[in-house]
Amino acid sequence: MKGFKLVLLFLLPVIIVGKEYFPRFMENQQLEDLKEQFQSLLFDKDNKVKVTSIRMEENVIALKVNISNVEINETNKESIAQNSREILPEKIFNSAGLSEWLANGKWISIDVTANGVKAITNVRIAHEDCT
Repeated sequence: MKGFKLVLLFLLPVIIVGKEYFPRFMENQQLEDLKEQFQSLLFDKDNKVKVTSIRMEENVIALKVNISNVEINETNKESIAQNSREILPEKIFNSAGLSEWLANGKWISIDVTANGVKAITNVRIAHEDCT
């Protein structure tokens, strides 16, 4: 009986802590999986571009994308912004699951940065943009 109490004293805190942190761990794991899926969908073979974060809310998926090792001046900043506004929506629309998400009145926001700090553009994609 004394051994049982000792085991119970050890397991009780583990169970309490596990119930607190496990759901948060699973949510973070799901977000990491989504980051990998968006990375594959949007930038399959491009090693210079990386999805750095994802946030999901009721009606929006917000992504942050970083282009590394690129020199930014006004000319190529506008070129990168224009390419982002043209290419990213097309790739999103070609995904059946995301097209359905957009058709339900939801939207996707993609913040594009360079070298981790310099904001390039924000691409907001909604179902109305699919045409």
